[in-house]
Amino acid sequence: MLEKIKWAPLVLAITVLLMIVTAAVGHNIQTSGGAVRTEEFTFTTDVGATSHAKLYVPQTATAENPAPAILLCHGYTASMDAMEPNAIELSRRGYVVMCLDLYGHGESTLPPSGYSQAEMGGVEDYAPDLGTYSALQQFAQYDFVDLTKIGMLGHSMGTAAIQEGAYLAYAKWTAAYNAALAEATAAGQDEATAAATAYAAAMSSGIVLPSSMVLTGYNYNVRNVNDLTYNGVTSDNGVFPLYAAPVNICTIEGTYDEFCELLWGVKDASQYTTSFKFAYGTGGATNVPSGTYFMYGDAAATPLTREQAVEAAASAAVTMAPIRAAYTFEGTHSDTYYDQTAISYGIDFFDITLRGGQATIDPTQQVWHGRAACGLIGLLSALVAFVALALTLLKVPFFATLVRPEPKSITTCDTPAHGLRYAIIYLVCLLPAPLLYYWLVGYPYYMQPQWFKFLTKFWPNEIFNMAPVNSLLLFNVVVGVILLAVYVLVFLLIARKAGCGWVNTGLKLPVAQALKALLLAVVSFGLVYACSGLSGTEFSFFKFHLMPMDGAHWRSFFVYLPVWLFFFLLVSVIFNSFTRINNAPAWLNYVLIAVASCGGLAVMFAYDYGKLFATGVRGIEYIPGTTSAEWLATIGMTFPTALAGIMLFSLLFNLPLAAIASRVLFKKSGSAWLGGFLLSFVVLAFTMSEMVINV
Repeated sequence: MLEKIKWAPLVLAITVLLMIVTAAVGHNIQTSGGAVRTEEFTFTTDVGATSHAKLYVPQTATAENPAPAILLCHGYTASMDAMEPNAIELSRRGYVVMCLDLYGHGESTLPPSGYSQAEMGGVEDYAPDLGTYSALQQFAQYDFVDLTKIGMLGHSMGTAAIQEGAYLAYAKWTAAYNAALAEATAAGQDEATAAATAYAAAMSSGIVLPSSMVLTGYNYNVRNVNDLTYNGVTSDNGVFPLYAAPVNICTIEGTYDEFCELLWGVKDASQYTTSFKFAYGTGGATNVPSGTYFMYGDAAATPLTREQAVEAAASAAVTMAPIRAAYTFEGTHSDTYYDQTAISYGIDFFDITLRGGQATIDPTQQVWHGRAACGLIGLLSALVAFVALALTLLKVPFFATLVRPEPKSITTCDTPAHGLRYAIIYLVCLLPAPLLYYWLVGYPYYMQPQWFKFLTKFWPNEIFNMAPVNSLLLFNVVVGVILLAVYVLVFLLIARKAGCGWVNTGLKLPVAQALKALLLAVVSFGLVYACSGLSGTEFSFFKFHLMPMDGAHWRSFFVYLPVWLFFFLLVSVIFNSFTRINNAPAWLNYVLIAVASCGGLAVMFAYDYGKLFATGVRGIEYIPGTTSAEWLATIGMTFPTALAGIMLFSLLFNLPLAAIASRVLFKKSGSAWLGGFLLSFVVLAFTMSEMVINV
């Protein structure tokens, strides 16, 4: 990265400039060159939570010319920022768009305890819509929204949530209709007149109803008819609550969706339309080709032309026969956020169901890629800026006392025997991470308002309140302890005999100087993070984010920080005092350190996803132990590796970058402290900045 410390200020200046430029360019793309106004706001939901959302309002949407509106909802390990590609493309086509942080995500809170929803049986602490019903009702606040043309689009958990929000809206509308009908009948009106009176009363009740929904990366919400839960649903006992609502719905699935077996009941995602849940959501259709429009209740799924689909969708509220469509695209579960084909399917379906088939811009003509590119450049610039600022500050007299000559590594491969010994130990150190990853991370899905608590190895609590981060914490502790034991053995049994001592670990530093290294890390992290925060959510790409955090996330940050400090100080020592080879070229040491950080995980990932892309089924399908007879007898289901696999994307991105950065900081400071401190801050912020708070 930086071979000479004098280059650090120049690199810092370049990275900061890139952050500023990409933020500005990205914002211009986000607002379609000023043609779309954006604003963030909060509101209180029906169960007392504070929800946070972002509104995209095209200039063409006015009180005189109200526009269709669409609510966008993200998945479990994301926030509203993940929906930006859809938001950009829909808003520049004239749709009013609201992106919502679901409960516990982004800047939305969890509801206070004791809440309930009458339409959900009045069950305490159960609100599976995650704020989508109340967000839907927010559209009534805007005179530039056409309330007769409302759509909803969700991804994964967000898809489950929007179905619940739509169900709540229609349940409340039906209750208003029934109450008015009873009153009209009691007043002596005949059946037809009473029905007309009740319909008018329900429509004037102010309840905002969706007429179009796009479900991505998730199944139709099929309940168990016996208790209306999602438990034990089979082809014999299922019911789709929205079957009686005049809502036009399409599904969009990646052909390599990792969650398919859990959600649809079939292993190969390309076959999802053969599942019984698909049949329930469509009124009997099965094995439907991708891109087919057909009527709900038509078991034969008789294809409709686009013109016929437009006509049927427009009359659904009268005929009570909405349309259905099924789409498949080449991609994984997470790709639904960012795949051009998947996004175009959603746009076209909304054009058909909310705009009478008119397309202002061809659905395939998309510009969000520029915003994503700006996010990636800005993100990488921020990661480099953390290190560049620390190196720049090392020239300041106060911090210059930290600089020491770089100690020699405990490894010198000067003979074949030494080289073989090094290779064996190196490979041994690569094994714990892939062998233990799925065991330790599990399936950390925990959403109390949905009553979904899956295989989380370290349950969230009032202190450690983020299930996905708990899983990574457990992984860091166990793998860290194993690596520490291996390193101590290598040091005691091999390195000391070769004359290496405490100084070679990079830890020999007076306490006052170690504290000064901590201060330097805090200043470097704080200044760059604050700079990135000024741009809002500019610095994100795919599953990689460096996001501004709210107060709740910062409180959790300091709770989890000690474990990240332990892990990254440890790996800084290992990378620089053992993995580094004294007589190897500098470039080779960088490669060795980068591979050491994630090589085992990368091989596991390549096998796992390689088999998925080759066969349609994961190479490592289930969390180890969940397929045993005892487990199945107790729990009743296996758990897929899907969520842990998706979380692995971020690790494979940030671990090698952190390892290389630790090498640079060690080389320039002569100790492991600065790198250990700074990288623990950066990686933890990277890990949890948009992660869900579960408790």
